[in-house]
Amino acid sequence: MSKDTTTVVISNYLACPTHVKILNTTTKKIQTIDLKGYEEKDILRLSEKDTLAILKNYKFKLRYGNSFPIKKYDTLYNYALPFLKGKRYKIIQGHNTNFTHKGLFSKYAIDFRMNVGQTICAMRDGVVISVKEDSNRGGKGKKYYNDANYIVIYHKDGLFTQYVHLKKDGAIVKRGDSVKKQQPIGYSGNTGMSTEPHLHFGVYKMTPKGFASLPYLLDSIPSGKYIKGKHAYNN
Repeated sequence: MSKDTTTVVISNYLACPTHVKILNTTTKKIQTIDLKGYEEKDILRLSEKDTLAILKNYKFKLRYGNSFPIKKYDTLYNYALPFLKGKRYKIIQGHNTNFTHKGLFSKYAIDFRMNVGQTICAMRDGVVISVKEDSNRGGKGKKYYNDANYIVIYHKDGLFTQYVHLKKDGAIVKRGDSVKKQQPIGYSGNTGMSTEPHLHFGVYKMTPKGFASLPYLLDSIPSGKYIKGKHAYNN
């Protein structure tokens, strides 16, 4: 900060790219700035010296990924089943359902029935960018939506995987950890908006509207083939 200006600096503490949207509440103009993994950048130089005035006049929103949708990613990558070798679990919800797997975020998700405490494994090599494991609340209503524990992993082609409804204190990795495909990362649970203990997971890309789920190859099988009532075997 000089005598007449204040510099606003943002630090990306994640291994993945992020972007920040800056809304000028007076002019209503929005500025978008992209950040590389672990990058620090000056984003505003302002005449205001009062921090409270800056927070009043500008709104900041940070999101995972680049501000522009990635156009190329590995569509043929073979993701691993998210559980241990020698285990099998029943599919209780697949793609495009009228229950919760609908819309941009969850259209291509899959749910496996897993008792509380079953081991969850990474589907692909990557870096952990987010972990929530402090919740012990869960139930059928939407009021429980934000109570879900989860792990999010970033992958080298710009995609993300997410593993949801973990038990309280059920993560065995932390933000910044590098993980290998099929490495144990946590334990299943029943937190968040959930009707029974299970693992909800999916593959995502960032879009201007947020995370968008994608279809993918899961254990050499198109993810759309994982249909409710069938079992998945990790041989």
